[in-house]
Amino acid sequence: MKGFGRLGFVFAASCLSVTAMAADFDGSETLMCSFATVIECDHGSECGQLINESVDAPDFVKFDFKKKQGFVISEGVESLGDDLDNILNLANYLVVQGVQGGTEGAANSLAWSASINHATGMMVFSAAGEGAAFVVFGACTAI
Repeated sequence: MKGFGRLGFVFAASCLSVTAMAADFDGSETLMCSFATVIECDHGSECGQLINESVDAPDFVKFDFKKKQGFVISEGVESLGDDLDNILNLANYLVVQGVQGGTEGAANSLAWSASINHATGMMVFSAAGEGAAFVVFGACTAI
């Protein structure tokens, strides 16, 4: 599986600077996120670090908690929103989960989860689909 598709969510090649307050990372503010490192594991092979473009990663992902939707942004174009299926505000982390291509019978579906540190906005994102998994390290900032 060599692509994240629409919301198999991944964020740009460099982290955004994070200067927002912890309250910005509790699900009360819209977040824009980018990826710094992408690791892909294919069934039956070793895991490897990749560049975002090689896995069809978008430039940015936006989490709009008021609309309960996520959007990918690539080359300045924002996608139609996909539902954020689960939002958990834990003691130290905001956890956001969903399924890309999650309709029954959809090809190349991915289940994903993002864990965003309340204090720093640093993010660990994971996605799993048929025969492949991704772990992504990145950062978010309030917009």
